[in-house]
Amino acid sequence: MRPEFSASPGRPPPGGAGNSWGVGLRFDHVKVLIVGRGPVRREALEVFDSMGVQPTGILLSEKDSVVYPRALAPELRLVGRNERVHRIPDYMGADAAEKARSIGDILRIAHEHRYTHIFAGYGFMAEDHEFVRAVEEAGLGFVGPSSRVALKAGAKDAAKALARTLGISVTPGIDNVAALALLAGAPAGGAESFLEGLARKHGLEPDTGGGALPPEERAERILAAAGRQGIELVTLEALQAEAERQVTRLLKEHPGHKLRFKHVSGGGGKGQRVIASSGEAPQAVFEVLSESKATGPGDNKNFLIEVNVENTRHNEIQLLGNGEWCIALGGRDCSLQMHEQKLVEISITQELLEATAAEYAQAGKATQAEVLRTDLELLRQMETQAERFGEAVGLDSASTFESIVFGDRHYFMEMNTRIQVEHRVTEMVYGLRFAHPDRPGEFFQMDSLVGAMLLLAVHGDKLPRPERVPRHASGAEVRINATNDALRPHAGGIVLDWTPPLGEELRDDQGIGIPNPDTGHFMPYQLAGAYDSNAALIVTHGTTRADNLHRMAEILRQMEVRGKDVMSNQAFLYGLTHWMIGCDPMIKPATPFVRAYLAAVGALAEVAREIDPDLAWRAFGERAALLGAAAAQALAAKQTLILRPLRILLGHPHLLAGWLAPRPERRWEIDPDGAVRLQNPFDVVEQLYHYLLLEERPGAAPGERIWDHDRRLLDEGLAFYREAAARLGIDGGDWPALEQALESEAAPKGIAEGLWARTRAAHRGFQHGLPLLKLPIVVGQEAGFYGLTMDERLEPVVPAPFLDEARVSHLHAALAPPPAGRANEILAWTGGTFYARPSPDAEPYVTEGSRFAAGDTMGILEVMKMFNPIRAEFGGTVTRVLAGDTGVIVHKGQRLFEVEPDETATAETPEEAAVRRRERTLAMLERL
Repeated sequence: MRPEFSASPGRPPPGGAGNSWGVGLRFDHVKVLIVGRGPVRREALEVFDSMGVQPTGILLSEKDSVVYPRALAPELRLVGRNERVHRIPDYMGADAAEKARSIGDILRIAHEHRYTHIFAGYGFMAEDHEFVRAVEEAGLGFVGPSSRVALKAGAKDAAKALARTLGISVTPGIDNVAALALLAGAPAGGAESFLEGLARKHGLEPDTGGGALPPEERAERILAAAGRQGIELVTLEALQAEAERQVTRLLKEHPGHKLRFKHVSGGGGKGQRVIASSGEAPQAVFEVLSESKATGPGDNKNFLIEVNVENTRHNEIQLLGNGEWCIALGGRDCSLQMHEQKLVEISITQELLEATAAEYAQAGKATQAEVLRTDLELLRQMETQAERFGEAVGLDSASTFESIVFGDRHYFMEMNTRIQVEHRVTEMVYGLRFAHPDRPGEFFQMDSLVGAMLLLAVHGDKLPRPERVPRHASGAEVRINATNDALRPHAGGIVLDWTPPLGEELRDDQGIGIPNPDTGHFMPYQLAGAYDSNAALIVTHGTTRADNLHRMAEILRQMEVRGKDVMSNQAFLYGLTHWMIGCDPMIKPATPFVRAYLAAVGALAEVAREIDPDLAWRAFGERAALLGAAAAQALAAKQTLILRPLRILLGHPHLLAGWLAPRPERRWEIDPDGAVRLQNPFDVVEQLYHYLLLEERPGAAPGERIWDHDRRLLDEGLAFYREAAARLGIDGGDWPALEQALESEAAPKGIAEGLWARTRAAHRGFQHGLPLLKLPIVVGQEAGFYGLTMDERLEPVVPAPFLDEARVSHLHAALAPPPAGRANEILAWTGGTFYARPSPDAEPYVTEGSRFAAGDTMGILEVMKMFNPIRAEFGGTVTRVLAGDTGVIVHKGQRLFEVEPDETATAETPEEAAVRRRERTLAMLERL
């Protein structure tokens, strides 16, 4: 299933018969050094090897492989030889000086080991034009867009300016904050002389293009010239002040909207913040620059301030070019994201939209079909504009044209001049067929985008514009991240075992599952090291979008990750996938949707936490005892059959959400009196065991599969109802009709009274205790979960409680309660690096004696390169600072501050909690 490009010295790439022109596309003279990280590193090793290059080398950062020794690259088991493994302290360093040293080290390594090309994957280095230019000037090939393209299209401010000249719609806002901040220091009416004075003072020679420029553009040129010399012209404070002014103006011009800060070189959600008021601007500026490592003298501190159009979708177009031609390879919907990090990516192609629109029209879904036709037209427009943009910048490798979609309109956001993390999604749906320009019938096909990048880097000038060839109707990817149930980073877990990929699963995970080559054993791996929380990318395909999502759900169902302190978003992805399938596989969530969905799951967690399933079982037992010994015995026989899955559902809110998700064949319907079962409860039990991966499986431990006596009981019940339905002439799938017939006292025609009495008694016995299966359904009703639906335009409908910010934050916290502590202390919610102040020369957020209010920032916790404010949950006074100052490593649950709260809360005793839980459980039972 892994896309490959097979070629070796003297052998043409795969393709048509007599493909003699491919013989010249040799790679035996190529030697690549991979300086990127993440799952793409292993992918590149395998793809380059399949293309016949010389042995590939990899670069390791000591920050990843020494600070976190169990995160040492598992790809080393593929490399095998020490001379192909190289080390530097950090890939890009913490500031401009460290960055320059890192680049110098990389180039030295490349020359000493005779590498001809460098591949940087999808990290920041991949689109850093200074790094790429240094590679080019050193006489090496860069596998990716050239420095010319990265400079022209990679910087978000330059890309938006170019897009405007090409007639491409862009998001409203400003893209020259740094220039405006510089001009803010000029006297009124004296901008020209002020800028001339700065240039003379610092000996700057800005490129003016030989003509007069407007002050703002001239200021940009002067800042660029100063940056090249490492001269600081704009302070952090000046940028913060200018940002406040611009935010005030933009919020007034665009009422009802928030604003997005986005550093010109940021990516992957890093270097971005969304704010709602001018007072938030200074902190947002600090965080954006810090995450983008743009705080040093001469660093490019410019960032965009854009109107954040809420409830938009995030669509992107995959591009490929050789500098002369540019081709679009369809789109990807990346709207399902959280904390600016994508979680699910799904292919969008003209073929899929055309086919599904026709299918829906034939099925009578006229509105849905029209929506898909609108999306089809939008996709065509985006692909056309993307190719126009790519041709304008002379795109000479793989890049991505990113847009936001709102209704029937779209806006260009940025151009990512690198391969994307989700590029495999495009590989699932399209291949590239390169036909000989002069000899019809001769061609070769490339199914790997990484392989295409190397092909372009080595032979780009020989290649004609390819044809995109459909492979599968749909492709999708989910990101397995080291996060808790609230999707917050959870650093440090050790993976001790991971089930192998399924047949239709493509898993990019850096090779975590590659066994020790000497022992054949699984090697422990530390998740969430120094850089990011991603552990694996799971990709699969399908004949339709529905088929694609069903396959993904099955992959997530069977995937088992075991270890020490390991947390991941697998259950979240599993539940969400079921919810999407149940609503409609073509559902169109907007970027804020995951936040609302997570709140809905948090509401489930709040209610489920109050339910004691064992208490509920005992209450049922008391009722059964009143019916006699036979009823009590029938109930007792089902104790583990029912309680085991019930405990799991009520204890894992994401699994509960997936179970309660809508589905084409409904198990129940909700009415004012509760839940009405639409399927035989025995069928539901079997479905539940399958859903929770508790069915019989070879090698499964007893605690992880159905027990033998429960299996026998379940089989007996299923067989009984199959026979009853057949004897009564009732469709076995029509449970309400079958149940009504079995509850009738009068024997049906042709059935003896005695047999009918025994049949009804068996039915009552089989049904004893099964009403408890309604308990999760009632939990969903109590939590308001069923209000999360979809309208006929395929857009999610979110109830108001899951949109209210205060309520949403509370419900997210219910999914991952903070470490247990006392009211006089504030703890770290996860491990990371603690910062007491917003910048090295700024005052600390709080000191001993500081007053603080609920919601105030007490410090910053950096987890996997993301800066997370530590906010107070109540008001009070700091009595002692325990974590030190800046750059201190802390662990989960560590005490950061001792405080004196304004109000002393009375903690609930265990006895009071037990009474409350009992009352809530019994009240819920009355609704079954």
